[in-house]
Amino acid sequence: MRKLLFVLMLVFTSLIYFSCDTAENPEDQNTDIPGDPTGVTVPTPTKNNVLPSASITTTGSRVKLNLLGLIDPTTNQPLTLSYNSTNPQASNIFVEEDGIVQGLKVTKVGTGNVLTADIVFLVDNSGSMGDEADSVAASIIDFANYLQASGLDVKFAVVGYDSYPNGGINFTNAQTLSSYLNRETGTYRTYYFAGPDSAALTERGYNFGYAGGENGVIAAIFADSVYGWRAGAQRVFINFTDEPTQSLSDGTWNNAMGCSLLSGKATVHTVFSEDSTYYTWDSDDERPWELSTCTGGTIKFIPYDATGLNLKDLPVAGALANSYLVEFVTAKTGVAHTVKVTVYTSTADGVQTYNITY
Repeated sequence: MRKLLFVLMLVFTSLIYFSCDTAENPEDQNTDIPGDPTGVTVPTPTKNNVLPSASITTTGSRVKLNLLGLIDPTTNQPLTLSYNSTNPQASNIFVEEDGIVQGLKVTKVGTGNVLTADIVFLVDNSGSMGDEADSVAASIIDFANYLQASGLDVKFAVVGYDSYPNGGINFTNAQTLSSYLNRETGTYRTYYFAGPDSAALTERGYNFGYAGGENGVIAAIFADSVYGWRAGAQRVFINFTDEPTQSLSDGTWNNAMGCSLLSGKATVHTVFSEDSTYYTWDSDDERPWELSTCTGGTIKFIPYDATGLNLKDLPVAGALANSYLVEFVTAKTGVAHTVKVTVYTSTADGVQTYNITY
């Protein structure tokens, strides 16, 4: 009898030991990620015509990069990213942590891999946008409904602007976004803030700053610093305007300021509804799409009245639908790291570096 009791206690103790070991050792949860390769030389981009943009989160020692899909500018098609665990040198995406090439698990967005995206529509609501305002609003609603039904975990927000943020709504679903944009007609569609935090947003917008003229940079930075972004979500802006980015003579709210604050954190996509040769561009009247160039976004030129505008045709739609989850195992948690993401194909390449603590 005592022998039987001893055996039972031994089995029980073993079960406790192995259960605790599995729960307390996060490495046991990372066996699906290849080990770090050796002898791999990360290629140096020469074209630099794409710019990787990712949000980074962690679960234990598992690092997750929510990587926005990239559009190959030579083909206007989404890039297919892959990691070759058998021959890592043959991969077209490389991630280095503190100079060490990482073994990667790369999974495209889809069933079983639902990535999050927070999208802000920046809408110039100055008088010159009267011709296209209704068409822009209708296309935003159609686009939001399309993305919400696509399998992405997506939220939407709006900032209306001229020389300061003068309207909008914080992150919400496509239905509430539609109700907000349909309260009024014309440029008044994006005037005044709505939603449960409208009073606070109105005050913040009024006091946020003044750019001196139509300025999508101040609208983007307002949303970036005030709105309720979700942890780990891709940050995407789509800016609609027909005017130059008009900033103050001291450089406040110019493209350089926007690039400095947003590059690597978000992508800004520009929809411009005016002949680009109409204006005389200078340091006070900048090309608004330069904010897209420095953040890895895309650019679309449309007619002055936005006739036939369909945002589903924009490259950003393809980018969102071709996003990737890129995962690796960190060497150490709780410290600062330098994470370098390199994409390298025969027609498109680029690199982005993140300094982050996880």
